[in-house]
Amino acid sequence: MYLLLFIIYICTVIGITIFPIPFQQYLIETMIEDQFGLKHNFIPFKIFYDAMSYGSLSFGLTILLKQAVGNIILFLPMGFVLPMIITNLQTIGKVIFIGTLTSLSIELFQGLAGLWVGYNYRAVDIDDLIFNVLGTVIGFLIWKLLYEFLNRNDLIIVSK
Repeated sequence: MYLLLFIIYICTVIGITIFPIPFQQYLIETMIEDQFGLKHNFIPFKIFYDAMSYGSLSFGLTILLKQAVGNIILFLPMGFVLPMIITNLQTIGKVIFIGTLTSLSIELFQGLAGLWVGYNYRAVDIDDLIFNVLGTVIGFLIWKLLYEFLNRNDLIIVSK
């Protein structure tokens, strides 16, 4: 059951972070002519500076919440479910490694896809990587607390 839910989760992450890939030539030419395209970010925590730079505080906070909290929430299930379905992934280091590798793969694919399409329809962003890994860590800590609570109280064991 957990494995099926994890597969659905992974498909959802791919759908959110990769698709749709624009392939219509007219659309791509229009985007390039209008200089539409996202800019890559390799400066850690630049999202905080960008949020403060917007004209209104509420708009900046909305952007910050959408980006930071959205990326954290997107990877919470990674840290929570991985130790439940793969028993030798019950240490934080292993889960962080898998979360980092997954997020890095997504960011690299987004960058390469932009090169392939001809403009950045998705941006490579170090902040996404940081917040995705943070989400993985928080998910793992939630799993760990729940696991220890259930074992300590002789309740149903989540995983072994």
